[in-house]
Amino acid sequence: MLCLSVGMSYAQEKRVTIPDLKAQFDLLNENAEGEIDPINDKEINKKVKFFIEERYLNVEYTRNIIWDSYETFLSPFDRYHFHTYIVQVKVEDVERLKYIEVKYNPQSDKIESDFEWNADLQDFEEVEKEKEPEAINS
Repeated sequence: MLCLSVGMSYAQEKRVTIPDLKAQFDLLNENAEGEIDPINDKEINKKVKFFIEERYLNVEYTRNIIWDSYETFLSPFDRYHFHTYIVQVKVEDVERLKYIEVKYNPQSDKIESDFEWNADLQDFEEVEKEKEPEAINS
């Protein structure tokens, strides 16, 4: 029996078009050193900050929101894309600043994260979400 499982935490409701991908790619700028300049969009940063405040009740404040990467996936059957941001936060009763990774879906304009607070470790850790198989072949 052959079992194929393809899961995605950041599946997108509306199918991404090639022009959508091109538009996001065009936002990227390369500097003289050949590095990609971080995207600094005030509206996305506001959404990220609001998401952090709503989801993580132990966070006192958000210090920095830094664009980290842009990821696309193209296949004959599926397409998606998202931006990753690293967010520096101050957690209640923790001396050192901590970091949370969030994903921004430009298609739905939503923020998601797989990071949860671990009180024992006194840090955020990525929690793998259970994925449902999309196809089972026998």
